[in-house]
Amino acid sequence: MLLSNLVAISCLNFVLTQAPEDPPTTPSIGLTAGYQPAFPSERMALSDILREAVTANLDLQINNVDIEISETQVLSATGAFDVYFLAGVDASIAETPRRGSQFAINVGTRSVGGNVGFRRALETGGSIQLLIEANRVINDQVNFFAGSSSASTQLSFYAIRPTLQVTHPLLRGLGLNVNRANIERAKIATTQTEAERQVLAQNLARDLIAAYWDVLFAHRDLLNKHHSVELARQQLERTQALVSAGRLSPVDAKAVEQGLAVREGDVIRAENTLLDRSLALRTLVGQQVLGRTVFGVLPTTDPVVVPRQIDIASEVDKALRANPQIRVLELSMATFRVDELVAANGRLPQLDFTGSFTPQGRSVDTAPDPATGQPGSSGSWAEAFRYAFSEDPLEEGLLADWTLTGSLSLTWDIQNRTPRAAHQTAKLQIRRTELQLEQLKQQIASAVIAAAYAVRTAAKLLDVSDVSVDLAKDNLAAEEARFAVGRSTNFDVLLRLDELDSATSTALSARVGYLKALVQLQNLTGEILTAFGLA
Repeated sequence: MLLSNLVAISCLNFVLTQAPEDPPTTPSIGLTAGYQPAFPSERMALSDILREAVTANLDLQINNVDIEISETQVLSATGAFDVYFLAGVDASIAETPRRGSQFAINVGTRSVGGNVGFRRALETGGSIQLLIEANRVINDQVNFFAGSSSASTQLSFYAIRPTLQVTHPLLRGLGLNVNRANIERAKIATTQTEAERQVLAQNLARDLIAAYWDVLFAHRDLLNKHHSVELARQQLERTQALVSAGRLSPVDAKAVEQGLAVREGDVIRAENTLLDRSLALRTLVGQQVLGRTVFGVLPTTDPVVVPRQIDIASEVDKALRANPQIRVLELSMATFRVDELVAANGRLPQLDFTGSFTPQGRSVDTAPDPATGQPGSSGSWAEAFRYAFSEDPLEEGLLADWTLTGSLSLTWDIQNRTPRAAHQTAKLQIRRTELQLEQLKQQIASAVIAAAYAVRTAAKLLDVSDVSVDLAKDNLAAEEARFAVGRSTNFDVLLRLDELDSATSTALSARVGYLKALVQLQNLTGEILTAFGLA
């Protein structure tokens, strides 16, 4: 998994240290660059915000853990085909003395044995097992099974039995696709989580960039309002000078003082707005506000606007091909197709084959025969092993003792209601997902069209707002000149100042609005991470 050296997810693999430097900050129209807010603030570039979000944003960290969990689920599903080691030991002892005229062969038995082997499930269904058993049995065998004598002879019995057993379905449960379904589901789930990471990464980048531009707007608006206060104060000084010279009434100075007070109130409200936007940005990044002494953010990345030509049809096509939300839904459909395949197989009757082959090597003690003078002999493990391949150690032979078994078992649900319902449910899930996918594509196409036109509208507003600002500046300068020669009033100057304030705010809003609309479009088309050098 692509985690790199970052603590957070790698989809936001922001190699920001290698990104180009932020362009120099250019002051907005009329702002006072040296003004500082009343609360502690720090200068931050957009790249600083994005870099810190990688390690601080909790949503990214949670998604990173989700991916690791999905990968462990793949490992868990693959473990269904692990090789299992089998081993065991057993022992028993029994005494069954003869009673009355009872026929008897053994009047006592003692045994000890063990087994070792391996078992593994098969990808096509069923399992295969190899088990090797070794036993030694000591029997107290009576000399005359029909007689009344209780005399017996101890005979040892050695046996080695390797057993190869295969069980395999012939209908339900047969096939690679059915038996590896859990693995495929886990792999799809991992890919889906990674696709969700892409959605989260793009949405977070969009929200961070938009929030940064909101902070920049609040900061520039604060500077512009402070500059407006300075202009109003200058107008008050000019008015007071004219009042002192007897050319204006003190009432004229009071009117300017009132206008100055209104603008100072606007500065205080703008400071509060900047603080709110800064805290919202820090929260989105994932910074802890508790215990922090610096709250404000002073943006240093300039909102450079480069109008771009937009082909709506091309943007819609790009979004339908690259939008990760579509990918997430397509992966959900892939999971349901696996479920449908398994459910279809579940409607078949259960027909299973079980077969085993067990060769055996035996070695048994031979009691002495007084009638023939044949001496007795003792069995051994070595002799049991030899007898596994030959009836007589002196003669060639192969598998003297062996057992071959086979069986078929059939289970048929005649009404088959539960499997049929499961299959129908799986098919309906696929149909539902297909409709959701079509709905999502329509929503994305509509959103792209709306975002494209928003970018176009914002671009046109940029041109209009720039002209309005230039005109407002010229009108203010002309009104101040007329006021200086007594051909205008304070009301007219303050009115022109209000017009300049409104024009500068509108121009900055248009600039930020264009960038936010463009970011929204880039998010829909899947370009946002690449466009900002984040992936």
